[in-house]
Amino acid sequence: MKHGGSSTATAVSEKVASHTHHVAILDAPTHTEEVDTKLDVAREQLTALRRQQEELERQKSDLEELRRKQDEYSRGKAEMIDNLTRSLATMEREQIQAQRLAELCDTTTDAFRDYLEQLQAINDADWSNDNVRTELSRALGVIENSRLEYNRARIKLDCLNPSAGQPEVPVETKPEGINWSEMSRYALLGAAASSPLILAGTIWVIMLLAVKH
Repeated sequence: MKHGGSSTATAVSEKVASHTHHVAILDAPTHTEEVDTKLDVAREQLTALRRQQEELERQKSDLEELRRKQDEYSRGKAEMIDNLTRSLATMEREQIQAQRLAELCDTTTDAFRDYLEQLQAINDADWSNDNVRTELSRALGVIENSRLEYNRARIKLDCLNPSAGQPEVPVETKPEGINWSEMSRYALLGAAASSPLILAGTIWVIMLLAVKH
């Protein structure tokens, strides 16, 4: 009995060992396939991550370009608003000054033409002993008024003044001979104008001498 039991135990042990070896051989291919599957999954995930990284880098570049354009827009808008605002204000002031200058030039031009016509209309050749005082006073009044208008215009209009550092070019005039007839006429006019004073002085001296005698 003891011998038979030992044989039976040995047979059972061999059967269990044989079964265990068979299971190990069957499980090995299944484990390898799992590794391969996991490796394929990891590779696919890595590829997806690389694609995601490339997409993120592209988005990052797009966002950086967008930010650069936004900064350029903000700076450019502020810069041009400031430049255009100041330029418009400056041009409006210049335009107002130009309009005032144009109005002043028109007014001055009319005044100069009026005085020029008055001066050119004076004909001293027609003066006589009777009206020399009146005509002379009138002519002097026209001359004085035209001089005042000219001086006022020179203060307001720079174009009527010579440039700084550039002396006014004198007008060249040709030398003329002495007009004796003209000088004689003015001398006669002067004598006629002063004759009443001479006559009054003479009468006053005669009266003074008569009183003393």
